[in-house]
Amino acid sequence: MAYGKISGRRGQLELTFNWVYVLIAGTVILLFFISLVARQKQVSEERLSGDVVEVMSSILAGAGVSEKTKNFIDASGLADYTLYFSCQDGVGEFGIKDRPARTQNSIDPLFAPREVHSPQIVTWSLPYSMPFKVIDFLMVIPANVKYYLVGNDADFVNEFVNATEGIKRTYVPNLQQIEPEANLQVRLIDTDGSVIPHSQVPVQLQSFDDTEVSAVVFTGINQVDFYQKQGSSWQKLNQKLLRIVSLPGEKNAAKYGAIFSADDQIYRCNMGKALNRLEKLMEVYGGKDIASGLIGGKLQKLSEHYQGDISSDCRGYLEQNNENTVGALSRLSSNVAACRLQPQSCSELDLIEAAEKLKQMNDKLRVSCSASLY
Repeated sequence: MAYGKISGRRGQLELTFNWVYVLIAGTVILLFFISLVARQKQVSEERLSGDVVEVMSSILAGAGVSEKTKNFIDASGLADYTLYFSCQDGVGEFGIKDRPARTQNSIDPLFAPREVHSPQIVTWSLPYSMPFKVIDFLMVIPANVKYYLVGNDADFVNEFVNATEGIKRTYVPNLQQIEPEANLQVRLIDTDGSVIPHSQVPVQLQSFDDTEVSAVVFTGINQVDFYQKQGSSWQKLNQKLLRIVSLPGEKNAAKYGAIFSADDQIYRCNMGKALNRLEKLMEVYGGKDIASGLIGGKLQKLSEHYQGDISSDCRGYLEQNNENTVGALSRLSSNVAACRLQPQSCSELDLIEAAEKLKQMNDKLRVSCSASLY
């Protein structure tokens, strides 16, 4: 009788153990499949985000070489993604926020907000010249940002409005006339520095998140400052003097680059790319030792062409006059190298003046000699 009770208990224990074993094994198997599905989902999402970045990179690359062209890109299919742009130490980066997919570029200047989450994206390419064409600047403009122009530079206001058809922008005589729209970010463009530095954030924008309201201010001689909303006040982002390194003229690529850059860091970084490109082009036009006055490249070919023509005005404009093409190109090369190697002591005004002088000498060559360095 006792033996039967013991056998019954043993059977019950074995049955309980079997059920516990089945339960544990089943849980392990279930967790395995759950983790497998989660892993597959993660891999699929990473692969999809990688494809998105690859496609967008191709679109941006194509837009960058389509000079003076605006493209309107339907991004409604990216509603679940936030694109981000950054630039640091001369390397730009573009990708999807909180995803590993990204791509880097140390050559092409790309002026954009920090983050883009918009049903439509506008890309706009403008050539940058100093004084010859250096590279195309690509602006990335979300459709959910509205640009308000203020200030007294009527010529630039008219130029900007005419040049940016298809982009949300308007001129307002004063900040009180701003009428912000729902779901739109706001960037103010102070055309002459007469408004933002002397004003509070307008009341109708104070309820916006600080990250949604910013301003770019042009003042002084080719100077630009970046501001961000901070409560009811404006916070100046760049603590150092920041100049627009370009020659005057319509559709100034460097000026438009500032308008569409998130802040001074992205702007400086991408302008640094342009200066690196400009320095390399110096070797094409003047040779690798042009900064020392030793000519090469296309300039040497021009010099050899006029070598035997002692009385020609062309040789004077090229290298014999007090102001000549060789000297102008040498000075520009020296200034570019100094700005690249020591940005903190870079004289942007000297750089601009040297580019302007080279332009003048090249114009004289073109008119008097039917020759041209660029």
